[in-house]
Amino acid sequence: CFLISNLDLPHCNLRPLLLVLSSFTVTGPDRPIAASLGGEAVLPCHLSPRMSAENMEVRWFRSKYSEVVHLYHDGQDQYGEEMPEYRRRTALLKDDITNGRVFLRIRNVRPSDDGQYTCFFQSGVSYEEALLELQVADMGSAPVISVEGHQDGGIRVVCRSSGWYPQPKAQWRDHQGQILPSASEEITPEANGLFQTEIAIVLTEKSNQKVSCCVKNPRLNQERESAISIAGQCLSVPHMDRPRCCRHEQRVFIIVSPMYWPEPSRFPAPGSDSVTLSPVDVTLDPDTAHPNLDLSEDRKHVSHGTWDPPNKSEGFEHDIWVLGAEGFAGGRRYWEVEVGGKIGWYLGVCRESVSRKGKVTLTPEDGYWVVWLKGGVYQALTSPPTSLPMSIKPSRVGIFLDYEAGEVSFYNVTDRSRLFTFTDTFSGTLRPYFSPGYYVWGTNAALLKICLVPAQAGGNLVP
Repeated sequence: CFLISNLDLPHCNLRPLLLVLSSFTVTGPDRPIAASLGGEAVLPCHLSPRMSAENMEVRWFRSKYSEVVHLYHDGQDQYGEEMPEYRRRTALLKDDITNGRVFLRIRNVRPSDDGQYTCFFQSGVSYEEALLELQVADMGSAPVISVEGHQDGGIRVVCRSSGWYPQPKAQWRDHQGQILPSASEEITPEANGLFQTEIAIVLTEKSNQKVSCCVKNPRLNQERESAISIAGQCLSVPHMDRPRCCRHEQRVFIIVSPMYWPEPSRFPAPGSDSVTLSPVDVTLDPDTAHPNLDLSEDRKHVSHGTWDPPNKSEGFEHDIWVLGAEGFAGGRRYWEVEVGGKIGWYLGVCRESVSRKGKVTLTPEDGYWVVWLKGGVYQALTSPPTSLPMSIKPSRVGIFLDYEAGEVSFYNVTDRSRLFTFTDTFSGTLRPYFSPGYYVWGTNAALLKICLVPAQAGGNLVP
C-alpha cells in the first residue's frame, strides 16, 4: 500500500490517502436531517455489509478531515480533539456499534451547526465515508407593526421581526391574501447568528386599509402573521395633517393582532372585564443563572447546558433556574415567554432576597409565585398545588405583576385566557423567575424564549 500524508488537497481533506480497496461502504441518510435551535440533532451512519465498528476509528468532521466534530478510536471517545465550538456538545451513540451503526448527537444546536458533515470509518488501512447534511431552522418573533409618518402621499407602515433562521421571507398581503408590493425590505444578521427582517409599505387613500405582514421560514414552511387596519379618515386628511392624525388615532384605529395581542373579553383580570398591560423589556441575569444553563447573547433565551463538574456538589445546589435582570418594587409589569417546544417549564416571580443555594419550596410562603408544567400537568404552586385544567395548551405564557394590588396573573396567550392569579401582599423587590425544567436524556431541550411585546399593548384594553 501507498501512503501520502499531510497534504492539503481537496480530495484528501488533510487526511491520509490510503490507496487500498475497502471491504465495506458507509451509508448515511438520503435526505437532510432537520434540527431546531437549542434542541438536539442526531445524525445516523452505518456500515454495509453489517460488521462491528468497535475497533475502528469513527470520525465526524466538517469540510476538512482536521475539523473534528467527534472522534472515536481505540474503543473509546477521544475528547479534546474536537473543534472548540463542539466541545462538550457531542456524543457518539454506540448502542448498535457491533452492527456497524452509530449516531452522532449534537446538543444545544446553533446556527453555525448548519451544513454538511462527513461520517468517516477506518479499519487498518481501509476507510470509507459518507456525506450528510444538517439543516437548522427556527421561528422568529411575531411581527411587530408600527406607523412611521408619511411618505409619497400616504402613510408609511413598517413591520419588524427578529430571531429567524435561516433568512426569512417577508411580504405584505391584503385582506384577501393577495401579495402587495413593498416600499422597502431589509434582512440583517443578528449577533447570535440569527436574522431579523424589516419590510415597509406605503398605504394611501386608494390602497387597502387593512393589510397583514407575513414572515415565513422557507425551510419549515411555517409563518407568523400580524395585521393592521387604518381608518379611512386617517388617509384622507390633507397631506400636512396626516401624520398627526395617525398618531392621534393610532390607539383607536390601528389594530396590531399577532397571537400575543390580548383582547379585553378574552384576557380577563380577576374581578373585572379587562386588564391594563404595561409591557416591560425583561432580560436574563447571568449572575443568578445555574451553571448548567446557557443564556443567549441577547439574554432573551435560556436552555440546558453541559456543565458537569467532577464534584457533583460543586457550585449551585439549587434547582436549575435564572432570574430576570430587572427588579420591580412597584407598578404594573407584563412580559411573555414562549414555551411551545417544551414538555416542562417553571415561570413566575420571586423575592430578590431568596436563597440561591439548597433545595427550596416554590410557594408564596417562601417567596415564590410560580406556575409550572411538569409530567404533563399544569399547576400553580400554592400550598398545596392547584391543578390548572387546560383545554388548549399554551405555546406562549403571559405574566402580569400588579405590585400594589398584590397580584401575579398568568395568561394562556394562545387562547387569550387567564390561567391563574396569586393574591398576596408584596414587600421588597420582586424578580422574574425562569426555569427550563428538567432535562433527561435529550428530552425537554427546547429554549425558553422571552418574547417581544409591542409597546402599543400598554394602556387600558377596554374598547
